[in-house]
Amino acid sequence: MEILVIDRESLTNQLITSKLVAKGHTVVVEPNKNEAFEKISEGAFDCVLVDPYPLSEARPVIVGIWKNLQSMVKPYLMLLSKTATREEAIIAGTNDVLNKPFSSVDIDTKIGNAERLMEISRFLIEEDPVPSTGGLINKSAFNQLYLSAIDRAFRYGERSLIVFINMMNYDEIIATAGKQATEETILKLMEKMSFMRRQSDVIGRLGSHDFGILLQRPQYETEPMDAINRFSETLDKFYKDFENKEIAPKMQLSLVELPQGALHEEQLVPLVRIDEETASGQI
Repeated sequence: MEILVIDRESLTNQLITSKLVAKGHTVVVEPNKNEAFEKISEGAFDCVLVDPYPLSEARPVIVGIWKNLQSMVKPYLMLLSKTATREEAIIAGTNDVLNKPFSSVDIDTKIGNAERLMEISRFLIEEDPVPSTGGLINKSAFNQLYLSAIDRAFRYGERSLIVFINMMNYDEIIATAGKQATEETILKLMEKMSFMRRQSDVIGRLGSHDFGILLQRPQYETEPMDAINRFSETLDKFYKDFENKEIAPKMQLSLVELPQGALHEEQLVPLVRIDEETASGQI
């Protein structure tokens, strides 16, 4: 990634630069905020790490970054702070906080989250000819809701998550059964996904064999995990009900939180039970 660090502390800059360059990232350091705004207006950065000091509030600096952005895809903004909480960082308009003094694990985790969210943002902004069918919205409409969810996080601290569903054996089914049979399988899959969502959830078809379920305003802490487990179990039964396993969809489900980009869970369908693994090992 192309990363801009805005911080007056030389030790911080040296530490972050050495760590991120070793991971293959390109790092630009600019202690002066006005000069940093100029750099942002001239080029596209994937991630901006900013310490607002000597200002006590981060919001004016974040607004300055927003005003100078030229790229269609907003960079991942990370607040550098000794005391700020994640909630405070998000309300200030950043995706997350990296607390000082830094730990290597924390840097790796949060830069990994930034990479993931930027990959998602670029994917969703790409045009896709697949229309909205079967009660699912298209990619463009889903992207608008995705951007709105991130904006609501910045404004109100509202939590949202996305379950991404990828049909892993799409090419294999086409090669075996043809395009028409594959599309019929996908239509059945979309009908099943529409049935299992909550009323407030939004499902989009993001490509020929990619889908997203936006979980808006979860009411309790474990609700997103409960949701992905429910989706996996429902889709597992859907897979096992196929008489012809050659056209049964195998899927990967990923649960990502907004606006941090943290990956909370990945599951594969068909599910492999512990007792099935044990039985297989005993044969």
